[in-house]
Amino acid sequence: MSKNPSFSQPTGPLSVGNVVSAALRIYRDRFKLYYGLAFTAYLWILVPIYGWAKFSAISALISRLVFSELHERPETVNDARRHVNPRMWRFLWAGILVSLIFFGIALVASIGFGLLVVVLGAILGQNSTAIIIVSLLTVIAVLVFLVVYIRLISRLFIVEVPLAIENNMTANSAISRSWQLTEGFVGRLQWIVFVSFLITLPISIVVQIVTAIIQLLLGALFSADSPIFGLLYLVLVLAISLASGALLIPFWQAVKAVIYYDLRSRREGLGLNLRDNN
Repeated sequence: MSKNPSFSQPTGPLSVGNVVSAALRIYRDRFKLYYGLAFTAYLWILVPIYGWAKFSAISALISRLVFSELHERPETVNDARRHVNPRMWRFLWAGILVSLIFFGIALVASIGFGLLVVVLGAILGQNSTAIIIVSLLTVIAVLVFLVVYIRLISRLFIVEVPLAIENNMTANSAISRSWQLTEGFVGRLQWIVFVSFLITLPISIVVQIVTAIIQLLLGALFSADSPIFGLLYLVLVLAISLASGALLIPFWQAVKAVIYYDLRSRREGLGLNLRDNN
């Protein structure tokens, strides 16, 4: 597969258009393969813990395959699995750590907002002017939190990619690696994520519409209290969710792989290698 010319430039800003278009192009060219992997990954979600680890590993496997395409050293699925599968539990642990980071920050912020409202209320009193001031300050605090929170998400957006590609990576070092590579590119990463979200939005809307139609059709055929209604609705919605989710996962993993490739190219030159060690 030929390399996108835009990725031969190791300098200059990270282009939103180049990243998204490259991800779409590679996904289009390998749609059958990536969709099959993603659908299998989603089936594994139904199995607690072990299945979640498998889901994480297969998702990272897609990113590794995309990276190998960009690097013009394509791997077979079996070759890529040989490197990714031994790290399966590391992917799960990295995901847990990132979730705990996000949850911890959100929890601390929630407590902080609560204390802010209580303190300001005690200082300013309960008159209408005080309520307006407290409300405005709370809104400002929430907006500041959202900006910081989104920036944090951008810094940890590609955690599983270095874990899938580089050697001697643990969950902790993968988080540090993502933080290192994304430094200075957060603003552009946010635009990439936003544009990618807009591209996937129509699929999410269609899924919601189809789900509503299914509910209406089943409601016309069966009573809402009927066990048959509940069972059919659950099965159909689950099938739609699996199919649509599997459609989106490869695109997002491709976006992450392209971002990782571009950031490493800029920071470390084009002499990139797929690492073999676990």
